[in-house]
Amino acid sequence: MSIKVLHINTTNRGGAGIAALRLHTALLNSGVKSAFISKGFTVNFNDKIVKDTTFLYKKPTILNRLIVRLFPSKRRKLIRTFGRIKTNIESEIVSLPVSLYKLHNHPLVQEADVINLHWIGDFIDYKSFFKKVSKPIVFTLHDMNPFKGIFHYNIDVNKNLNFKYWEKAMYNLKKESLKYVSNGAIVSPSQWLLDEALKVDIFSNFKKHTVIQNSIEIKPDKALATKESSRIDFGLLEGENVILFISNALEIERKGFKEAKQALENIREPITLLTIGKGEIMIENPYVKVKSLGFIRDNDKISAAYRAADVLLLPSLEDNLPNTMLEAFANGTPVISFKVGGMVEHIETRVNGMLVNEINSEALKQTIIEFFNKKDSFDFKQIRTYADQKFSNISQASKYIMLYNQLLN
Repeated sequence: MSIKVLHINTTNRGGAGIAALRLHTALLNSGVKSAFISKGFTVNFNDKIVKDTTFLYKKPTILNRLIVRLFPSKRRKLIRTFGRIKTNIESEIVSLPVSLYKLHNHPLVQEADVINLHWIGDFIDYKSFFKKVSKPIVFTLHDMNPFKGIFHYNIDVNKNLNFKYWEKAMYNLKKESLKYVSNGAIVSPSQWLLDEALKVDIFSNFKKHTVIQNSIEIKPDKALATKESSRIDFGLLEGENVILFISNALEIERKGFKEAKQALENIREPITLLTIGKGEIMIENPYVKVKSLGFIRDNDKISAAYRAADVLLLPSLEDNLPNTMLEAFANGTPVISFKVGGMVEHIETRVNGMLVNEINSEALKQTIIEFFNKKDSFDFKQIRTYADQKFSNISQASKYIMLYNQLLN
């Protein structure tokens, strides 16, 4: 009898949502009954997308509205208060471990053998969920939020010291709630993020800690667009030096936007910067041409952008195991990154990319110049082979299945 694994993620989009759905699909392909819950997208254990009544808006009666207004619950008051103050927080994102959703009562939670949590900010109510769900829990880390309070990365903690009360209070709430977990495991896609998590004792009840990389579909060579055809599609010339930069919002500080911009503004060699994401980057340098593709959902078009580029620029200041790095490798595209986070564990200089030893724009500029002096030495087939070896969905699924069985037995 196949085990039933339920994945919970706040949304089905963004880096964590995409990674969680890839794992869900990998498990289905390996014969595991897998289901998925998010605010706007639910898949049941029969692999059917369903209309989830849990999240349907139900118009309250006048009496109910009056009661809520006059006698709000502690959770509701906390959410309201946080909603008012969070506009003053300078950060990429903040979230609460408090929610009005009663996910512990969800039919798929009741049906599951194992609960696999992913990015659950503003979705799971920690106190009620962990107190009332006694099933094995696997917590897959996608950023630092599970072992912080309201913030998701150190960079935002350090620049918002005025909100340390909220950070500490929500951390303590999480810590107390997680004490109810008697059979749990922590999974991190990178050793870096696992090491960061284990620096604090919030997961002391979770007896298993392991690294399992996220997966990426490796298509056969014949299914990929050629570099030549991809460049034609994007109006690029065959001989152009093309850098690809991708971010949900292009000007996110943690993604290294400032360092990348300064580096490109000081380069004196012709370069085309191809960007995917919300917003537009302005580079004040006549040597650098910026071609913005905007926000793209079409996976084939995104793949073509990787193929058209000579290199993916991934100058994150903090990052776990970015999907963009995996996607670049899967398309045979090398990656330039600072020597931080999960990138260090997979980028080998002059083999599948280049690591920048110092986190500053000058070092990044010099690495970009060095890359284009040696760009013909990178073998796209070798890079794709590495992706297949390290990030295959078959390997990921087998490691998770082994972990699930260990918890159940």
